[in-house]
Amino acid sequence: MNIHFREILPEEVFRIFRTEAAEAEKKGALTDAQLQCIYAQRYLRMWIPATLGGDEMPLPDAVALLEALCWADGSVGWVVNLGAGANLFAGYMQPEAARYFFADEKAWAAGSGAVSGKAICRRDGFEVQGLWKYASGSAHATLFTFNAWLYDETGQPLKNDAGEPVYSSFAVPAEQVKIISNWQVMGLKATSSNDFAVDGVMVPASHRFDLLHPSPFHQGPLYSFPFLTFAEITTSVMLSGMALHFLDEFVALSRQKKPMGFGQLLGNIPVVERTWHDVQTRFQYARTHFYQTLENIWYAHVETRSLRADQLKAMKQAAGELVEVSLQGVEKLYRFCGMTAIYVQHPLNRIWRDIHVASQHQLVSPLHHAET
Repeated sequence: MNIHFREILPEEVFRIFRTEAAEAEKKGALTDAQLQCIYAQRYLRMWIPATLGGDEMPLPDAVALLEALCWADGSVGWVVNLGAGANLFAGYMQPEAARYFFADEKAWAAGSGAVSGKAICRRDGFEVQGLWKYASGSAHATLFTFNAWLYDETGQPLKNDAGEPVYSSFAVPAEQVKIISNWQVMGLKATSSNDFAVDGVMVPASHRFDLLHPSPFHQGPLYSFPFLTFAEITTSVMLSGMALHFLDEFVALSRQKKPMGFGQLLGNIPVVERTWHDVQTRFQYARTHFYQTLENIWYAHVETRSLRADQLKAMKQAAGELVEVSLQGVEKLYRFCGMTAIYVQHPLNRIWRDIHVASQHQLVSPLHHAET
């Protein structure tokens, strides 16, 4: 990826995302100006099928855009990633349900990938109740999606042929959800990643969908691409985008700051120069490898609609490497920032907090890559 982010993001959009970041953090949600940019640029519609008025953007192009958005501002990139990623579910829904939820140009799905709560089979659909966590973008959502365990009408859990409990995915309008405003955290504050509850809501059978198999409704490659791998890819560039922003801010600081006891600028101190070179080299290698692997796996999928286990493993490893190099680079450079970076209003501080909150997501945890 040699394209600069300013070639991906319009200048005015970039400016608004950056300059509104502090206000959004205070608000705990995106500002009106940021939201208007997101809607005007159709970022939430990048993966909605073209037949439903979406852009059906190829995965490599969309991933580069998401990384650019996180470079502009971590919270903006995070909520667009989660919102656009959940809007992808339009391609897996029955056409009537997809039109119901996604005809609006401002349609925005928030929700959870965890399996929680229960969906009891009823004559006209499913009676759903439960609590789900971390619904990024909840303040702006028009619908919520979630996974729930299936039960029969007598309250007994449904099981597959192997005797294991089964679950399904559902969508409900935002007005049928209770948002629990508990996103009190140190970073990604503007993502409004609150918990939400559904209490006895009747969900039509047509609002149930399946992400475990290729979509029977749309033939585009997005709607048969393995969803876990999709999520690993998109989550990893959240951290690399934030890391790139941190590197930019560090360069600006290194050209202005003279640390106590040194008669020269931070960037001219030999140990800083060596560390910077090492961080840059490792980051560029990991990022280039990531995008090359992404291109390979995407076009293999476009051609065959099938990916081998070794291809999926290679993508997972490349994504994991990008995450680790991003985090390590930020940590190494943060140590040189001194007291400048401890103030919460400073961009270096916000990025540091944002990337450390992002690093706790299950899909970028070292545990996700550990042998079980």
